[in-house]
Amino acid sequence: MRVRYRARDAAGKLVQGFIEADNEQAAGRLLRSRGLFITELRPVEDQPDYLRSLLWKRVGRRDLALFCRQLGTMLAAGLPIVNALRTLSRQEGNPRFKASIDRVVEDLEQGNPLHAALGKSPQVFPPVMVYSVEAGEVSGALDEILMRLAEHFEREHEVQEKIKSAMTYPLIVLVVSLLSIGFIITFVLPMFSNIIANMGVPLPWPTRAVLGLGRFFREWWPWMAAALAAAGYGAWRWSQQERVRYALDKIVLRFPVFGHLKHQALLSQFSRTLGTMLSSGVPILQALEVVERTVGNRILAEAIALAQEQVRDGRSIASPLAESGVFPPMVVEMVTVGEETGTLDALLARLGAFYDREVGEMAARLSSLIEPLLILVLGGVVGVIVVSVLLPVFQVVGSVR
Repeated sequence: MRVRYRARDAAGKLVQGFIEADNEQAAGRLLRSRGLFITELRPVEDQPDYLRSLLWKRVGRRDLALFCRQLGTMLAAGLPIVNALRTLSRQEGNPRFKASIDRVVEDLEQGNPLHAALGKSPQVFPPVMVYSVEAGEVSGALDEILMRLAEHFEREHEVQEKIKSAMTYPLIVLVVSLLSIGFIITFVLPMFSNIIANMGVPLPWPTRAVLGLGRFFREWWPWMAAALAAAGYGAWRWSQQERVRYALDKIVLRFPVFGHLKHQALLSQFSRTLGTMLSSGVPILQALEVVERTVGNRILAEAIALAQEQVRDGRSIASPLAESGVFPPMVVEMVTVGEETGTLDALLARLGAFYDREVGEMAARLSSLIEPLLILVLGGVVGVIVVSVLLPVFQVVGSVR
């Protein structure tokens, strides 16, 4: 159960938060073992997981980067890991992240290793972090591994932000323009048409077509909204089928322009994740398994799974990557050279940095290409509406003459 507590520490400072325990008595014993004097204990009813996921802010790559960097800094300074985690929990403003850190502290106090405690919250701490931390605990270089993870998550965050920033502006322009056009067609144009109709002038067919479209939207919008919602839900359920998701992943990679951007982002993630794990001391088979599960595309995951089989047989991982057709020759050559020279982690890091730059530059070019196309399309729509309005005006003027 989840218990809310208020307590005083040895210095008399007020401490409050949440703790997971079997019952209130167990929560009290755990808090007293931390040297706290309890002033209030109150059980909290757990929200359903789906509701909590909606209400709680998600933990992003930037949060994980800051967490790893701060934790690594404190461990390098000689601070005990439990004390370091408690400090991070107290200053954390994200309730979901704070609760996850508190659970990690409780697991550590029960004698569990850090990687096992992190692995119990897979929605917060990704597999690349769990396996890298495990390698850091075994090698005794946990602080260094955490610093590498911080750099890894920071680069992931930068790539995600570049793609978002390139897509946000055109999307906002499109949505605002469509809403404005819909408002004009549905509400403004009918008022104007009534004025012209009262003059006894027949409306031309472009004006009648636009007015009919506006009348349709005005009268049937609830049913259209319901149909769109039902179609969206049906499409989502359909897309969850394994064969459909496999086909969609293949189509995404072949899609013009956007597919190339997605492909570059996937190669960046593959190179960076695998390089980070190998440099952290994670065995190659475990690293490939994690990358296969987290790469986010079934076509690439299939090639990585074949690479795992090759490694188990004592062979190179480069040949299945080349045979898959989704890894460009440069990646295959760099992996081959890295395996031969024993510098696979360093070369993968260079590949990741290269594709990070490629994604950023391509996202910027795509944004600059979308904007004029968007303006051209929307200008054409507005032109049709303007013509449909001006035609009856010209007819009125002509009838007056």
